[in-house]
Amino acid sequence: MRRLHARPIQVTVLALLVAGAAVVALAAAVGFRAFADAFSDPHLAWLPVTAIAALLAVPAYVLPHRAVARLEGGPRIRLGPIACVVMAGFGPAAAAGGFVLDKRALHALEGDERRATERVLGLGALEWALLAPAAWISAVLLLFDDDRRPMGSLLWPWAIAVPLGFAFGFWLAVPSRRERIEAGGGRWRRGLGQALRGVGMLGTLARSFRTTWTAWVGMALYWALELASFYAAARFIGLHVNVGELILAYATGYALTRRSLPLAGAGVAELLLSVSLHWVGQPLAAALAVTVVYRFFNFVLPILPSLLVHPRVEPLLAAAERRRSLARRTRRRPPAPSRAGSNSGT
Repeated sequence: MRRLHARPIQVTVLALLVAGAAVVALAAAVGFRAFADAFSDPHLAWLPVTAIAALLAVPAYVLPHRAVARLEGGPRIRLGPIACVVMAGFGPAAAAGGFVLDKRALHALEGDERRATERVLGLGALEWALLAPAAWISAVLLLFDDDRRPMGSLLWPWAIAVPLGFAFGFWLAVPSRRERIEAGGGRWRRGLGQALRGVGMLGTLARSFRTTWTAWVGMALYWALELASFYAAARFIGLHVNVGELILAYATGYALTRRSLPLAGAGVAELLLSVSLHWVGQPLAAALAVTVVYRFFNFVLPILPSLLVHPRVEPLLAAAERRRSLARRTRRRPPAPSRAGSNSGT
């Protein structure tokens, strides 16, 4: 992974090839003629909206990222470095995904890999703390709409799983219960404990709203801009999608959000967004066309800025790697014999 981070241009080219191959494969499946026809009557006024919303979404993400990094005595990072980390994490040069890059950067700045992991998991929990309820409300309302287009097999999982998932997650994240899980030992228990600590950060963010409101507002603004960009891309192609259908299609297509996916979701996002838009009742060829337009501004456009900030982020990644290597050597080093023990032996 370290070698991949040292070759951002090559990784970016690979991501573009993967995304292009996914689009070509989907176009072949729906028919190249049908795919080309989807662009036959574009509504050009919506294209600037798609671009502007996609571009503004990236700086909006800086607000929650910075707030979560500061949480519970975390490092107070200046706006410039955190903006560079966020920008780099949205580009495909982040080979393992934006969250992995976030963790390494926070590890370098805070010096504690475990806490850095928990903060990144908390950031991911904050993403879904806003998007999942919106998708749940959309699914419930559409279930009572006699004229709905989405399939029931798409609506019912959202309607049932979101409240159950939130309730179970918060139940497990109670400190006493989480500590019992971690105390059981084992790698998977430690991993689950870390994930639950990340979920628990939502409670801290809620209780400290007067000082952490930027996290909630920034994440809400980020999702609003992303959805606006996706909606404008649909209108550019000529599709009419209501708000509930839009949120469901987007949330289903980004079940793994783009900062959690390798190569900024290259290949995966193109497939899932196209299929999920089809599941809410849109023709598959037109859905693929919408995804191509949206991903051009969401995926291709941030490439140049992410490559430009990469040299500023690389020292943080190198520092994190040195910390990990030092911690690994310290764990492997045998304990030195005590002075008392050596005297008794003589």
